[in-house]
Amino acid sequence: MADVTEVTGGWTAAAFIVVFVLMSACAVYSLVATWLANRNQGTESAAGYATNVKTTEDFITARSKVDVWKMAFSLYASVLGSWVITSPAIYASYAGLLGLAAYAFACGAPLCVIAWCGGLARQADSEATSLPDFLLRRFGLRIYSEGSKGLFGLSWLKPGQLAATWSALVALFVMGVALLAEYATLGTLFRSFVGCSSGVAAIPTIFMALLTIGYTVMGGLYISILTDRIQAIVSFVLVVFLAIYLAADFDGETPTPLTADQKGFNFYGHSSLFTMPMSLVASTMYSEALWQRVWAAEDELALKKASVISCVFVILVVFFFGFVGFLGLWSGKVGWELDPNLYFFALFSESNSGILDSFAGLMALSCAAMLSEGAADSLQNGITATLSSTLLKGKPLSWTRALVLVVNIPLAIIGSTSWVNNVLNLFLMSNMISVACLFPLLCAVIPGDLAKTYLTEGAVLLGCVGGIVGSCIFGIDQTGNFSDGLDMTFMDNGYAWDYFLCAFLSSAGCTIVGVILSVAYKIFKNRGQLPSSNPEAESNNTADTANASPASDDIAL
Repeated sequence: MADVTEVTGGWTAAAFIVVFVLMSACAVYSLVATWLANRNQGTESAAGYATNVKTTEDFITARSKVDVWKMAFSLYASVLGSWVITSPAIYASYAGLLGLAAYAFACGAPLCVIAWCGGLARQADSEATSLPDFLLRRFGLRIYSEGSKGLFGLSWLKPGQLAATWSALVALFVMGVALLAEYATLGTLFRSFVGCSSGVAAIPTIFMALLTIGYTVMGGLYISILTDRIQAIVSFVLVVFLAIYLAADFDGETPTPLTADQKGFNFYGHSSLFTMPMSLVASTMYSEALWQRVWAAEDELALKKASVISCVFVILVVFFFGFVGFLGLWSGKVGWELDPNLYFFALFSESNSGILDSFAGLMALSCAAMLSEGAADSLQNGITATLSSTLLKGKPLSWTRALVLVVNIPLAIIGSTSWVNNVLNLFLMSNMISVACLFPLLCAVIPGDLAKTYLTEGAVLLGCVGGIVGSCIFGIDQTGNFSDGLDMTFMDNGYAWDYFLCAFLSSAGCTIVGVILSVAYKIFKNRGQLPSSNPEAESNNTADTANASPASDDIAL
């Protein structure tokens, strides 16, 4: 165990006390809500609903139980995390104000995109419990029957299984990297800003993970949404306080006129106009933490209203955090030699050294902790929902509760170690893969018989694989070497717009080819049919065709 004498300094001790109290208060709130639920069983109140979490579907969807404002708070808390205090400022330091504006917009806009797509998904299937489950049902589970041909003619491979499995793997990768990033960022702040050793800095990470896992096990998604409201309100109040403090106390040098790089008129700034919205829309679409809220909204209108409200506040908050760090560098109050993770915090440090030595700095750290807790419990729920709806379908709720512990405790342990920093290098890879798989997913949520008939599971899979292969070929062509090309594609392209555009266009092109092949197959199949010599059999076949789902041809594809 870490030496406790390391945390006895004045501001260091205050950091642990304040952060632990705020995190615990949110956890206690969730426990009280659960206790009230036990006293109000059978009522229609929010607390009454929480006690009725008796099925796995209730646990992972809280279907149609969340109103506009609860949903708006939840979307805000789920999208933002402690990363928002470090990443936008770092990005603005080399992508300029143009890059920062694109980054802020790209953080909020995906909420409206997933609300629109989620509304279409709810229209197409109101009973799905997760994104993989939606795709499983979309591509044939409901029309599969004993003796039917499976995908590609394989009787053991039911329609929809490959698409559902692929989406689950992509979603788990995206959410796993994001959750580890939350753990890593909180530990980094206590190590760099508070000044703790690595062992002591791991304590807040483990503490937060245990708290969020605890109330997630008890109440599932709905309890998480209840805590999101408190986390969102507290964090936003702290943001307002920090903005007022900075406006009143800023004493840096008068900023010089902006250079072209500071304006963002460079490669990174221009690339951000495409790569930031594209990558964040794609990662949002493959985050079950957000899809859970699609099912939880009381109706489609509430979901869309909440997405607009949260979108506006997310954009403002992300821009604020990024601009403060940018302002510090622009004014000369923050030196380039400072740890980039502390660009924002330096303006709230009395010594401008990025070390916790003021009340304002303590409030900034507290804000990071609240944002981190809100994002962490959402991602924990999302990972659980993805695994539960695929691996534990039909199993008792106790299995899903156990899954929360089995999956998230190891992630918390990894997140509290220095090894987690290696995982953060996978962020670009997760964005590239999700962009390569974005177009097929957008097409899959389109309702209607025409889409179900011609957008087959094969076309979706072809689009996903084609997007990844196409981006790899582009990277190899750019570098002239196979291994260097793959490294550039997934690890080192610096969010260059051409790599992301290639991934998206390759995916779209292959999806369209898949649709064309599906249309050609159906035309060929219909032309190859001969009149039956048995009138009775012909009559039965006609009746079966009329009663079949429009997607039934997908079974043989």
